[in-house]
Amino acid sequence: MAASGGRSRRKKSSQKTPTPSWSILGWIAAAAVGIVLVMWWVLQPGISGPVVEDGGLEQQLRSLASKHGVGGARLDVDTQIRKIDGVFVRTWKLRFPSSASREEFIAEVAILDDRDAISVSDPVTRVGRAMGLRVDHGVEAFDLELQVARNQQSYSSPKSTTQPVPTVAVVPTATPRPAPPAGAKGRLAILLDDAGQKIQLVPQVTRLPREVGVAVLPFLPYSTESAVAVHEAGHEVWLHLPMEAMGDNDPGPGALMKAMSDDELHDAVFMAINNIPNLVGVNNHMGSRATADLKMMTWVMQDLAAMGLAFLDSRTTVDTVAEEAARAQGVKTGRRHVFLDNERTESAIRAQLEEAVYRAKMEGEIIAIGHLTEVTVGVLADELPKLRKRGVTLVRPTDLLD
Repeated sequence: MAASGGRSRRKKSSQKTPTPSWSILGWIAAAAVGIVLVMWWVLQPGISGPVVEDGGLEQQLRSLASKHGVGGARLDVDTQIRKIDGVFVRTWKLRFPSSASREEFIAEVAILDDRDAISVSDPVTRVGRAMGLRVDHGVEAFDLELQVARNQQSYSSPKSTTQPVPTVAVVPTATPRPAPPAGAKGRLAILLDDAGQKIQLVPQVTRLPREVGVAVLPFLPYSTESAVAVHEAGHEVWLHLPMEAMGDNDPGPGALMKAMSDDELHDAVFMAINNIPNLVGVNNHMGSRATADLKMMTWVMQDLAAMGLAFLDSRTTVDTVAEEAARAQGVKTGRRHVFLDNERTESAIRAQLEEAVYRAKMEGEIIAIGHLTEVTVGVLADELPKLRKRGVTLVRPTDLLD
């Protein structure tokens, strides 16, 4: 028994401390190799996926474009903004320095597909050398037009060895503009802005031909009363919607401002429309800053489309995109061609009305805008009855919209 017990003790004392399993060490080594490979793949030029940056999809696309030589004058963003089936589609034009850089850009954008609900279409060939690529992300999408810039090489002309020949200054003479063809006819529409401020002129306006439209400013002491009076007299009633202007000009109460959120803009449009009864359409009061903003105008036109109202662009800036936005949303629209009374004198207003008549006979259809002032109303009362004899038909503003 004693011997047996001794053997048992020796056996126990000869056992070694257990060592870690080789399988665990293998997994650790494999994980380390995997991390190294992932880091190597990410850092390789030409095959790296786009890094998700703060600023969303727009910032990612800008970063990728810049990476491949498209920035500054080579990148035109938001050349058009449309809303299709609830999705804002923004058109960008990118001009790449080479076909290779364009192909690399397409490959990297394709990696975005299925990331954070981003969908990337297959590139398609468009007119000329351009290619198209659509990137969707929820309620926003980017329609990318990918061009390759043409290499332009400038050549210096050889220096002339002859002495310059003196020239005699010639005083240019004015070229008389052509007269309308014999028997030419045209149509003229007139809209008078700024009703609602004074009620005294409204009776005079109601005695003008019914084709003359009247645009009423909202939220003024006589806004509703003026709208009702001119409507009952058979005139079209328009909302003269205040919009943000350049500089410090105050458009007045109810103005649409670029700093507004989408909801604030929507509410402002609806409140102004509800303030003026019997409306057929809207035109802008001021708005040189607002009407140049395509996204803002798109929101406005969607509201007008929902209510079946027309839009007439007063064109207070050459940069206006209001008419373009209206057409994109299916809103009947047109533009002002002649201002009747930038200079508030009888002679100046008669001259501008003559300009409108001339252009109507030359171009077929003209829209003129004036203001609800005593001198303007007086000139129109004298001259409008004579238009038909001169070959011009006075029509309602909505008659010249499409």
